[in-house]
Amino acid sequence: MLGALALLAAGGWYLAGSVPTLPAGFTPAARAPDSRAAFDEWLAAEPRRAADFGALEAFLAAEGVAGIVPAWQLARVDADYAQRCDVGYFALPPREKWENIVPALRLVRAHVIPAVGPVELLSSFRSTEVNACVRGASASKHLGFHALDLRLADGGGDAALFAALCQMQRDAGQASKLGLGAYFRPDEPQTSRGRFHIDAEGFRTWGFDYSMASNPCPQLLG
Repeated sequence: MLGALALLAAGGWYLAGSVPTLPAGFTPAARAPDSRAAFDEWLAAEPRRAADFGALEAFLAAEGVAGIVPAWQLARVDADYAQRCDVGYFALPPREKWENIVPALRLVRAHVIPAVGPVELLSSFRSTEVNACVRGASASKHLGFHALDLRLADGGGDAALFAALCQMQRDAGQASKLGLGAYFRPDEPQTSRGRFHIDAEGFRTWGFDYSMASNPCPQLLG
C-alpha cells in the first residue's frame, strides 16, 4: 500500500478526494480521436452504422481476409487529414467498393506481416472531398478502396523497417503486383513516422514525396 501511495505521489497524483487537473490539450492514448474507444462511440451514435459495420465484418470473413488488420481500422480516416479537412475520423467505405481491398489485404498477410510483424492500419478509403482537400492524386488508389496505409503495431519506423519492406517487395516479384509506398528518407531518417503504403495495383515503388524518384529502396538495399 505504501509503495502504491509513493508511486502516486511521485507522479503528482493526490488522494484528496478530487480528480487531478490535467494539462490543457491532454488526451489519453486510449481516447485518441481515431482510437478503438472513439470508433465504438462513433458506431453507437448512429444505429445504422453498427449494421453496416457488421456487414463489412461478415464480408471480410466470407472472403477469407478477416483478422489481417482489425476490421474497425478500415473505417479510419487518416487522422492528420481528418483534422486538416475538418471531417470525421471515421467513415465506412461504400459497399460497392469492399471487394477492391481484398487483394491488398492478402498481400499484407502473405508478404508484409511475415517480413515485418504485426501492423496497424492508419487509413484506407479516401473520399473525393478529403482527397481534394489534401491535394491527393486524381487517380489515388485510396479513392477506390484499393490501398492501405500502415505502420508497425509497435510504432517503430527506422531504416531496418524500410529495408525489410523493400526486400519483401523484391522477393514478392513483379507477378505479385505489390505497390509499395516507402515514406522514408535515408539522408534524414529522423523524419520517419514509420508509415508505408501497400496496394495490389501494380509492381512499383515510391518514396517520401510520392514520386518514384524518391524511392529509397535502391539505397537501402545497395
